[in-house]
Amino acid sequence: MNFITYKNTIDKLSRSMGNGIMEALRPYCYKHRITYLQYQILAVLFEEGTLNIGDLSEEMSMDTGNMSAQCKRLEQKGYTLRLRKKYDERVVDVSLTRQGRLVIQELNDFLNKKYKAKWEKLTEEESKNIIESFKVINKLFSDK
Repeated sequence: MNFITYKNTIDKLSRSMGNGIMEALRPYCYKHRITYLQYQILAVLFEEGTLNIGDLSEEMSMDTGNMSAQCKRLEQKGYTLRLRKKYDERVVDVSLTRQGRLVIQELNDFLNKKYKAKWEKLTEEESKNIIESFKVINKLFSDK
């Protein structure tokens, strides 16, 4: 298989996986007036805790300007809180509000119920191999 075919296959599989999760979450995102991207931001904040816009952008592989706009929208909905650092007002920390935690827990509970049985059929080695494979793919397409 040549490189372009390999890349296109990875792209197709990645889109398919993302689309499957996005479709499963669509009714819940609609209910809470968030996009799938905003769900992903809430999920990162849930896992990582408070992050500044720069770190959150890096974690999500997004431009800081786009991240700022998304976090502002999430704050307007009551799901996040943005606080400027006193020592440098250019640095903005983002954290989940109580309401944001409840939303992400609801969506994560749904995903857990939907996919847990399939996940539990994987062996420990298989689940580790999946993560390692993604790391190899990420390294292949990264400039780092």
